[in-house]
Amino acid sequence: MSRFRIFFVSDLHGSEVCFRKFVNAAPVYKPDLLIYGGDIMGKILQPIFPREKRTYLWYPGDKPVVFPAASLREVERTIADQGRYSLVTTPEEWERRRKDPEGMERYCREIGKDRVRSWLRLVEERLLPRKLPLVMNVGNDDTDGILEILRKEAPPNLLVPEGQVVTAGPYEIYGCGYANMTPWHCPRDLEEPELQRFLDRTSGQIGRSKRMILDIHAPPANTSLDLAPELDANLKPKTVAGQMMMTHVGSPSVRGLIESTHPVASLHGHIHESMGVDSVAGTPVFNPGSVYFSGTLQGLILDLNDGTVVDHMFVTG
Repeated sequence: MSRFRIFFVSDLHGSEVCFRKFVNAAPVYKPDLLIYGGDIMGKILQPIFPREKRTYLWYPGDKPVVFPAASLREVERTIADQGRYSLVTTPEEWERRRKDPEGMERYCREIGKDRVRSWLRLVEERLLPRKLPLVMNVGNDDTDGILEILRKEAPPNLLVPEGQVVTAGPYEIYGCGYANMTPWHCPRDLEEPELQRFLDRTSGQIGRSKRMILDIHAPPANTSLDLAPELDANLKPKTVAGQMMMTHVGSPSVRGLIESTHPVASLHGHIHESMGVDSVAGTPVFNPGSVYFSGTLQGLILDLNDGTVVDHMFVTG
């Protein structure tokens, strides 16, 4: 069997430029399959305030920046590239929205859905003519509404493996976008017993391990892929002698699934800081990491031959 190449990314969190780089990398890396490992949505709504004399004000950092109306689209694009959503509004209206966090979150999600729809159009425009499949799954920061859009509005070359197995070329991909509970209680966080039940209920579809790839957002516990800063009661990183303390935050259930099914490879995201490769019961496990806020795309090129990983390379651009 000839080489089969996968290009895998995860955790772009709404970054317009990173998603475009992901799609546009296809003719460069020449993959047979693209995989997006979850966390599609952005998290932050960024206000832009109109001012006198056709100017606007926004806060790219701690200090305000005033810019002319002619630069509005450029600033909105900068915000989108950082994975944020922008809103042109008055200070009074913004303060009113801040007092209604649930309403703010609903509004942010609606804007996020519009961006996802625009990404699906890009997939259809750039990848469908090339007959290049994209496996795209949700993550713990995404909502069931995003999953519904992927399943109902995506072009035919986009496959959604959440809780099921999809076929791409000679390989099968099983997906799970849930994660074990985080301190932030994200939309698709589950307590470990609940996550175990979901995997038990859905992973029975996993068949030929020589042709099976796992696409699971949460990394397996106690590997180099699940090291994250240890947090205090105020959700601030703990430090000792100026060094950040790290702890394993992955899922024992995910590790158990890898150990019991022995897939050809297992692909993960979720922990942005833990880019790398490790092994669980002989299965290579990967996390490309993420620095989406900078507009830089981190990805993994995975070469397989006859059900075996023969090469891998982490790429940044």
